[in-house]
Amino acid sequence: RGSSAMRSGRFVVGVDVGSTVLKCHVYDGAAALRGSSCRKLQSLYPRPGWVELDPEVLWSQFTEAVKEAVQVAGVHMRQIAGLGISTQRSTFITWHRRTGKPFHNFISWQDLRCAELVNSWNRSLLLKVIHVIFTVLHFFTRNDRYLAPSSFTFSTKQASLKLSWVFKNLREAEEAAKENNCCFGTIDTWLLYRLTKGSVYATDYSNASSTGVFEPFTKCWNPTLSSLLSIPMSIYPPVRDTSFNFGSSDSEIFGVPIPILALVADQQAAMFGECCFHPGDVKLTMGTGAFWNVNTGESLFSSWRDLYPLIGWKIGDEVVYLTEGSFSNVGTAIKWAQEINLFTDVHETAKMARSIADSEGVCFLPGFQVSVHDPYSCASFMGLKPSTTRNHLVRAMLESVAFRNKQLHDLIVKRINIPLRTIRADGGVSNNSFILQMTSNLINKKIEKPVNGDMSSLGAAFLAGLASGLWADKEQLKKLRQVEAVFEPQKDSEEYKLAMDTWTQAMQHALQHW
Repeated sequence: RGSSAMRSGRFVVGVDVGSTVLKCHVYDGAAALRGSSCRKLQSLYPRPGWVELDPEVLWSQFTEAVKEAVQVAGVHMRQIAGLGISTQRSTFITWHRRTGKPFHNFISWQDLRCAELVNSWNRSLLLKVIHVIFTVLHFFTRNDRYLAPSSFTFSTKQASLKLSWVFKNLREAEEAAKENNCCFGTIDTWLLYRLTKGSVYATDYSNASSTGVFEPFTKCWNPTLSSLLSIPMSIYPPVRDTSFNFGSSDSEIFGVPIPILALVADQQAAMFGECCFHPGDVKLTMGTGAFWNVNTGESLFSSWRDLYPLIGWKIGDEVVYLTEGSFSNVGTAIKWAQEINLFTDVHETAKMARSIADSEGVCFLPGFQVSVHDPYSCASFMGLKPSTTRNHLVRAMLESVAFRNKQLHDLIVKRINIPLRTIRADGGVSNNSFILQMTSNLINKKIEKPVNGDMSSLGAAFLAGLASGLWADKEQLKKLRQVEAVFEPQKDSEEYKLAMDTWTQAMQHALQHW
């Protein structure tokens, strides 16, 4: 009885399995960080363009990180009210239902083995016919379920075509699927399966909606798409609420059973951690990539250009939808600049950029645009002169992030007829005051930056804490938010017009030649 009383209130654990790092945080009832642990994820590159993760290595890193964080926090496993798990999205694995043996490593969302297939599908006559049929159906019925297929396109980030690749290339998986013995799971599903020693097989709505094979309108795995890609429907896990009692970890793993009370996709977790609970609330995460997520409440907007509809979370009867836009390799480009000694400490970059009036016409062209999904394009500098210094190069790189933020913001405003309320930034690159201030100036809106930068693990912990009763409701969570800085517009966006026009023209020029 004593241990169950302890279980009811004291601490929650939030784990975030990101794209490069696994972080585990222990929070108390005031959402204060009590202990943490970190593991660097090692991606495998078995062939050019292929990106994988070893499931056994990931599993051991996960369990080690949880044990270490709880130890650092100075608490006992018995005092953990619940565990919330946030994960990178669309990275998946398949395994044998009876033996639990994987048929392959995790195939990462960054993996490009199907890049050519993605391009050929997107150009195919069949997809164009599908678009026309569903556009007509939507026009006559006004039923929103026909909106998504009317503008559907494939992306290399999604699991759909890579999953199709598995069944075309791995005979073991194909045979098992024929006998209903093949399980598909994103990282959350695999960890839940391992934590419960195979007794619980499930995912949540946020992770499912990010795979590209789940229909957010009907909230079901997509039978039409699965049939089109020859993916058997029997492989998909049941989909549960985001904040939900999924079961407890086997007591052999952590010494005592720990309730698993939340599974959530990383961007949606960060949205929840930022308390973006109202329609029009915006979360801007700048880490490895940049993600703009807008809470659209009960309204689900169909994909349009590079904006995609997702399920943010489902808790009981409440389903919150999001619209997401993103661009790649923000943190990656900055890390590369550090590796070639453009600067020594990432914190210097904002100061370097401010030390000059402008970039003197130097443009950094990332190989990843808002409006062009070309996985083969590469980054470059344009406008280099004999007078160009490191400061100009660094400023050009930071400006390119702000310019892309402006493009994506304008795209969102144009598409979504919900006034944007608050914009809250997180992720490693949000520590760069130059980028946040310039973005605020360009979009003419206030941007808040929280004290806690690890929003995905906090969001997972919040969702687990709600399920455990540690926190009563979302209103209580809002009171726990701590803002470190607020960036308000200080310059007219017109002052950047020349620089942004130069950058946009350079981008268009480069696109024609890539």
